[in-house]
Amino acid sequence: MKKTLVAIAALAAFGAASAQSSVTLYGRIDASIGNQKTTTGGVTVADPGALISSGAHTGSRWGLKGSEDLGGGLKAIFQLEQGFNIDDGTASSARQFHRGAWVGLDGGFGSLKVGRQYDITHTMYGKYDPFGYSGFSAMGYSFKVGCGTGGSGNCVGRQDNTVMYTSPSMGGFSIAAMWAPGEDKTAAASAGKVYGFMANYSNGPIAAGLGWQSNKANAVGANQARTDTNFGASYDFGMAKAYLQLENGKNKNTVGTGKDSGYGLGVVVPFGAASLTAGYAAEKQKVAGTKVSDAKAFSLLGKYDLSKRTYVYAAYRRGETDPAGANNTTKVTKYGLGLVHNF
Repeated sequence: MKKTLVAIAALAAFGAASAQSSVTLYGRIDASIGNQKTTTGGVTVADPGALISSGAHTGSRWGLKGSEDLGGGLKAIFQLEQGFNIDDGTASSARQFHRGAWVGLDGGFGSLKVGRQYDITHTMYGKYDPFGYSGFSAMGYSFKVGCGTGGSGNCVGRQDNTVMYTSPSMGGFSIAAMWAPGEDKTAAASAGKVYGFMANYSNGPIAAGLGWQSNKANAVGANQARTDTNFGASYDFGMAKAYLQLENGKNKNTVGTGKDSGYGLGVVVPFGAASLTAGYAAEKQKVAGTKVSDAKAFSLLGKYDLSKRTYVYAAYRRGETDPAGANNTTKVTKYGLGLVHNF
């Protein structure tokens, strides 16, 4: 009888401990057939024909995430995420967990995470873009013009060595702050660093946010500093959800002071198990008041849910980049038919 009671007590203790912590294996697989054709000045420079692609719409990835109850409303949390190519089975980066690797604490004070994670600017991009700033995103094409000639070259979505604090939601409002000290200090140059702030509001059908970020590169390089300011908003009308995003960037480098500004519009219209997503974005870039490059793009995506975790899609994007000078406009046309499965 005593042995039975001891066994029951041990099982109960094990069950309680298991309930206090969890680890989840998750992932997403995006496989498609399509093409991407590029012309410059009316001349075709790339047209590979039909391609089997991985992550053409949304990046294929797998990961581990989990939490442990520390008591008093405090939890330890972590996430590790790696991208891969479903078409050939290779990793999409030499880094083991290039898509994210962080550990932190979560509680009544909010959350504090340390490691490799998205910065403020790209968190804003993804939140207020109906395409999630992914493969067929019009904003994803146009906003990157600021990373080109005269740009800072610091338009990287995920930052290493990042400390990110996010407050709890208070009346629909929340704030976030990040700091990422660089590790590239030398005898001739100070280390680069990234820091920024973000405020978001969400209440029923409306959401809006404002973000600001500074990215200071190693001072030896030509691209020394960039600041980005972003405003985003969305409103769910029921029959459709509309998106707006405004972007403004400023570069300081040895070339001069560059400025880029742009906007993005989007809408998602659901039809039962299906939905249609459309987006348009444009960006202009100048250095010392002189045009460097303009960009614009249009995207369209049709989606049909086969289940809660699996859907098929057809997508199209046409983007144009017009650098200063005559007859050198680059046009990129991308389309694809794909299948996405989440696990």
